[in-house]
Amino acid sequence: MKIQLTIDGMHCKSCKMLVTDALINLGAKNIKIDLDEKKQVAQLSLEYNDKDKIDIINAIRNEGYKVRK
Repeated sequence: MKIQLTIDGMHCKSCKMLVTDALINLGAKNIKIDLDEKKQVAQLSLEYNDKDKIDIINAIRNEGYKVRK
């Protein structure tokens, strides 16, 4: 399953690394995050087969970011 989300509140490379690590821990693969540091918004694309999409969203929210679907 491919998932695409918009994430608000990301403003630097460290934010990108936090989200990436959280998603890797869930088993996501081929993670691509396009970050607009000025707007503090990121576009996320990944492949995820193990759990429901809500698990991805919750993992990102647990890192302190807002997810728009």
